[in-house]
Amino acid sequence: MIPELPADTLAEVLSLADDLDSLLTRKPRTTATPFDARRRALLEKHLGRDLKGPIEPLTCIGDSNTMFFAGAERLRFIRYRRSAFWKPHWINRGLNVLPCFRVFHVGPATAWKAGDLGSSTRSREKIEIVLKKDVKPGSKVLLSFGEIDCRIHMAKAVIAGGRIDEVVEKTAAKFVKLPQAIAAKGFRPIVWGPPQIIPKDENLSSPTFPFIGSWELRRDITYAYIARLREHCEKAGIPMVALAGKYHDPSVKADIALFHDSTHLSQRLMPLALAELQKAEVLAL
Repeated sequence: MIPELPADTLAEVLSLADDLDSLLTRKPRTTATPFDARRRALLEKHLGRDLKGPIEPLTCIGDSNTMFFAGAERLRFIRYRRSAFWKPHWINRGLNVLPCFRVFHVGPATAWKAGDLGSSTRSREKIEIVLKKDVKPGSKVLLSFGEIDCRIHMAKAVIAGGRIDEVVEKTAAKFVKLPQAIAAKGFRPIVWGPPQIIPKDENLSSPTFPFIGSWELRRDITYAYIARLREHCEKAGIPMVALAGKYHDPSVKADIALFHDSTHLSQRLMPLALAELQKAEVLAL
């Protein structure tokens, strides 16, 4: 059972996010962050201990689930870079409430398309821009893609008659080429597996974050995909971390209170995420 985040900690998450949002979105724009002491103190609250020395932030790139690492209790996107001028595609950044993460959102990209040039979200082009302009050579880079595939595209393929093991294998085998390509550039990629199965029984008509199939089908696809992706990552020497099934009984739905908008993970799970990332030697805090 995951303990409830203390009320004072959750209150500081909300307050600090509001203060950073006001600072970073005011005009003229600023990159200044006069709240570094509060950011560090909040991280120490999540960890339950004091920290010594500087903190090297981990770069996180991906779909909207990556915004969990931005540290706010709702999705907050800040326009950061244009990835094209003839038809602008924006790279967003997060508030980066915690000093151990730097978050870049490249749109609703799927694991299937994330590594492809010329996709509708232009995710690969955006990733290349972030790596070139915002990440030091040799740095760790966490990639978060695949949750959309599990709740829509792979579910659709299985409903159409595909076998779960074959469907997840195709997506996992294709996606792992992206971290491999990033590793070939001299960076150190980490894969963040789909962190949740939306605990609702609705369908594709859901207006904000659509999904199809029964919860049980999406559950089976998500766990099968995580397992297959982990095998591909291990073979390629790429670390992988996944939270799904670790903050609830894997066979049943997670408590809706663990999602800040009924879809994306709440900061109540940040202590667990930090522990798992440290256990995998992704974060050194």
